[in-house]
Amino acid sequence: MNSEELMKKDKEFFVQGYTRVPIVLTEGKGAVLTDINGKEYIDCFAGIAVSNVGHAHERLVQAATTQMKKLIHTSGRFFTIPQTLLVEKLAEITPTGLRHTYLCNSGTEAVENAVKLVKKYAYSRGKPGGALIALECSFHGRLGYSLCLTGQSKYKKGFDTYANAPGIVHAPVPYSYRSKLDEDEFGIECALAIEKTIDRHTAGDVAAFIMEPILGEGGIIVPPDSYFETLTKILKERDIPFILDEVQSGFGRTGKFFAGEYWNLNPDLMTMAKGMGGGMPIAAVIATSKIANSVVSGDFFSTYGGNPVCSAVSLENINILHDENLIQNSANIGKVFFDSLLDLQKKHSLIGEVRGKGLMIGIELVTDLDTKKPAPEQTKKVVNKLQSEGVIIGLGGIYGNVLRLQPPLCLSEDQAITVLEKLDEGLRNV
Repeated sequence: MNSEELMKKDKEFFVQGYTRVPIVLTEGKGAVLTDINGKEYIDCFAGIAVSNVGHAHERLVQAATTQMKKLIHTSGRFFTIPQTLLVEKLAEITPTGLRHTYLCNSGTEAVENAVKLVKKYAYSRGKPGGALIALECSFHGRLGYSLCLTGQSKYKKGFDTYANAPGIVHAPVPYSYRSKLDEDEFGIECALAIEKTIDRHTAGDVAAFIMEPILGEGGIIVPPDSYFETLTKILKERDIPFILDEVQSGFGRTGKFFAGEYWNLNPDLMTMAKGMGGGMPIAAVIATSKIANSVVSGDFFSTYGGNPVCSAVSLENINILHDENLIQNSANIGKVFFDSLLDLQKKHSLIGEVRGKGLMIGIELVTDLDTKKPAPEQTKKVVNKLQSEGVIIGLGGIYGNVLRLQPPLCLSEDQAITVLEKLDEGLRNV
């Protein structure tokens, strides 16, 4: 079966709920993918920030194979060794105070269960927990509460109240690129806007505030440092639980194990997925004791959550990140990208801003550096040009004008330089 035949069959039988790249991938190794025709691509998207240790890592394959020969599935009703070792490890590597983990299958599920936890915590204190506050431009998933929390209308069209649950309010996003204020001043103003959001748009009974430390789908938006200092003070004064969504930014992606480490964040709950399993479907929400102790038997259950094979692979994935120094490599190669991208910015008037941390990088393209008008069509052309030249990158941002570089953390300097050369050429052509 060739690629055209396969894509035609897929369109006939698969729900076309999203636009796919017309490439049929068949193999992957490290930071390189191969399609059905044998063409190789340097992967700078890692399955949307998932394959952090690289494709087909031998230790992950071995961990999965070994566990599958022993026990593939039991359901959440029984104890298993991989699951227990994994949740113990998560308590070691996450911020101080986070200790109790619930395992599930995807980032969306992790967010959904975080909402359940804070709602139950509010109930245990005799409060309804009627409101939840998220950010504009955010992304937390596409199902139920996670979709309602997502602060982008393009994901909500046609879904009415399914995508807009009562009690969910969105606060201004700390996206400083188009602000006329000083970056620190803007960060403080955005954080203070959360107080106004609480006072003007809720009854004061807030179950939690949720945010991504770096907004991924929104366009790799990095809040100013001043934002977090003011934000955490507000949440603490008002006794509002803080959910940190590290689904996309975790597991070494930003040059730290979790992006929140850049600002010494200590949330009450944290969600994880994507890079957690190296490609296996596994996710988690971890909480402090005071939050987790509100749960009683029967509140949570997942048939597949904490699957032995996925748990074994996730545990080995964490070990690989440490053993192969991939988190430091993320920081090092990220610097190579940033230094060169700032040089490219001087050459190409399309580049409005370069932002991010480690190997979570966004390049916002604009048609005019003064007006900062978004350039979505040019962005698509650059993405397509790079694909034709054997480089896969992502596209995102609320205006569809941000190039996303989020490769496996094992990407080499030589591969990074090749990507930069192709990007330079692509921008010049456009």
